[in-house]
Amino acid sequence: MMNAAKTLGAGLVLAATAACGAGGPGAPANTSTPPVVTTPSDLPTSLPASPPVAKPPISRPTVGPPPSDKMLPPSQVDAKVPAQVSAENGGLNVYLELSGCDEAKADLAEQNAQRVVVKMKIDHGKPGQMCPQVIRYAVLPVKLAEPLGPRTVVLEAG
Repeated sequence: MMNAAKTLGAGLVLAATAACGAGGPGAPANTSTPPVVTTPSDLPTSLPASPPVAKPPISRPTVGPPPSDKMLPPSQVDAKVPAQVSAENGGLNVYLELSGCDEAKADLAEQNAQRVVVKMKIDHGKPGQMCPQVIRYAVLPVKLAEPLGPRTVVLEAG
């Protein structure tokens, strides 16, 4: 019974293969069509219009402190650290860019009739600590004994 099934299967495979061959009995004489030849005059003369490209959204500036009418002019600030200063409510606000694990502190070191000295301390995290790669702004308030007026602000690392 097993040999009969194998023989029948092999016969079907041979019959299918023979029927697919070209020029066998019962096959049409010529079924192929001549190839279509395109000449340059048949081709379109212009390309289709490309789809419109979306423009990126307009965003706010990401560099520098937020805009403020009370920001001190650069001539009034002697900055030894990358920060900007505004005079508000009788004191100072120090604007500073910090990254992932950074922590900052601003302390009043000295004030007299000519200048105000602020010591800035920035801790960058522990060695080997994983930190997010982001930039953020810190606003560090500094209290003054009297309003700043025309005095110069000196920002020092310390």
